[in-house]
Amino acid sequence: MKPPTRDIRLTSAALIILAASLFAQEAAPAPEAAEALAPASDVAVRAGGDVRVRQEAFDNIPIKTAEPPVTRGGNNNYFRFRTRLFLGIDVGEHLSFDARAANEVRARNVGLKSYEWPDELILDALNLKLKDVLDGRLDLTLGRQDVKLGSGRLFAEGTAKDGSRTQFFDGVLARVRLAETTTLDLFGFYGNCENKLAVGHEHRDMTGYAGGFTDMDESSAGFFLTDTTFAAADLGLYYVWKHDSAWSLPDGSPMASEDIHTLGARLVPHVTETLSGELEAAYQFSGGDYDREATFAVAGLRLGAKTGAYASVNALRLSGDDPDTAGREDFNVLYGRYPWISELVLYGFDGDGVGVWNNIGQYWLEAGYVFGKGHVLKATAGFLDAPERNGAGGGHDRGWLETLFYAFPVPRCEGLSAHLFLEILEPGDYYVSDKTAYFFRWELNWAF
Repeated sequence: MKPPTRDIRLTSAALIILAASLFAQEAAPAPEAAEALAPASDVAVRAGGDVRVRQEAFDNIPIKTAEPPVTRGGNNNYFRFRTRLFLGIDVGEHLSFDARAANEVRARNVGLKSYEWPDELILDALNLKLKDVLDGRLDLTLGRQDVKLGSGRLFAEGTAKDGSRTQFFDGVLARVRLAETTTLDLFGFYGNCENKLAVGHEHRDMTGYAGGFTDMDESSAGFFLTDTTFAAADLGLYYVWKHDSAWSLPDGSPMASEDIHTLGARLVPHVTETLSGELEAAYQFSGGDYDREATFAVAGLRLGAKTGAYASVNALRLSGDDPDTAGREDFNVLYGRYPWISELVLYGFDGDGVGVWNNIGQYWLEAGYVFGKGHVLKATAGFLDAPERNGAGGGHDRGWLETLFYAFPVPRCEGLSAHLFLEILEPGDYYVSDKTAYFFRWELNWAF
């Protein structure tokens, strides 16, 4: 059993900061008195929240195994209710404090029970930020925070195993402005397998690759460099070191720790005002028991302005593990274990692990119309394959995937938005199941 010292320190610090913030909010004088005590711009309190309601339904989503041939018993239908409240305090122009609490419960018509009422109330943001210090060259955020670096494909989700409920990272992020058009993001994060900053703690695994509680902690450090000097293209370079501690499979089998090194580059060409592209590639390696060597690449070309009609052609590839070698060739997507490729297909990776994108190629067309901020209609159609034939069906063909997505602000309802989302997969010979699979979701989100 791990010593509780670190958790006690974190919990104590959190309680002290929360108590201070609540006291500051409770003791805040009336506006007239505040003006007499100090300029109104010196201290500002922000507060608000959001409520998200979703219904999700899916069936016949195939996985790589022969038995069962589909994931999670086939038919699933459930509601998700997430509530978040935040408090922010700005002290002058350069210092701010943010805290946010979240709760999510799920009501299932069909499927496995989880996140039942009242579940737990968790602290999913608690940070201190210094803005525009050192002559405006540095932003520094310390504590629990949401982070998206680069394209977000490899660095956006710090708590993969609780789905979209949270995505926070614990640690430090420094953004250094090396020049007017050049920024360097430096980071160091630590992810505990449990989030113990919670009321009604559910002892839920937040990080592991397998089902159940795997007791795997994560650490990472590195940089993302972005340069927009040239009108013809934006440039990006990154390096990420990630350490996964030793962990256990649900049956108790031990898995070794791993130090993963990932080097990547990203190019975003601006050919004309309406024609742009994207190229990103990464190389990954590790030693020890895994001896990993893997690759990732994505490319796209988009025609259309920021608003109005657009169309794009795209391709991506994540390497898979070759069963005929002693090492590992499957790419580890680091903090990209969320549905950036597909909601439906992500569930199909249950046979590999939780959100562990690898051994997949996707080649697709996309067309849509951007009406304005938060108001978009788009459709995609494309083909999926598997570089390695490690599915029970024995083939490379994962199938044909079509999607339809519509997001819109609800008229005459301030802060209320909604979306509708449908995915359909016709499975290929990578799988045993040949039944048409679908995933559907509707969502209402109220921000206040």
